[in-house]
Amino acid sequence: MDINKLTAKARIRIRKPPSEVFNAFADAKSMSQFWFTRRDDGLKKGETVSWFIGSGERAISFDVRVKELEHPNKIVIEWENGDDYTQVTWSFEEAKDGNTILTIEESGFTGSQDTIIERAIDSTGGFNQVIVAAKAFIENGVGLNVVADHA
Repeated sequence: MDINKLTAKARIRIRKPPSEVFNAFADAKSMSQFWFTRRDDGLKKGETVSWFIGSGERAISFDVRVKELEHPNKIVIEWENGDDYTQVTWSFEEAKDGNTILTIEESGFTGSQDTIIERAIDSTGGFNQVIVAAKAFIENGVGLNVVADHA
């Protein structure tokens, strides 16, 4: 196995059409209900925006570069991860029943073998929390506060 090709990946079925799931991640107000806090006007290809951990004055920000937006199939960003940027891809696949198979995958981890493994495992755990929180919000309007409650 080539450790430099290690990725973090999470996948879930969301019982809504791909356009609705895509919009929940592309729209700042929606995504802020189940993941990172955002203050932008929605994702736009080529822009760099700030996302926040927390919502108050002490919220920690990090840069997000929007690389691709293919409504309703794909979002690709680069974001700060340690001292570098990694790529995160959301794929919104329409299932035969019209619902969405959501996959989030992060790649491009750098550093020592141990650092790459640690970051990939951490991101995989985080993405699994996010897809469950997204499912709860998109299907039922329930906010699970996974970022605020992360221990």
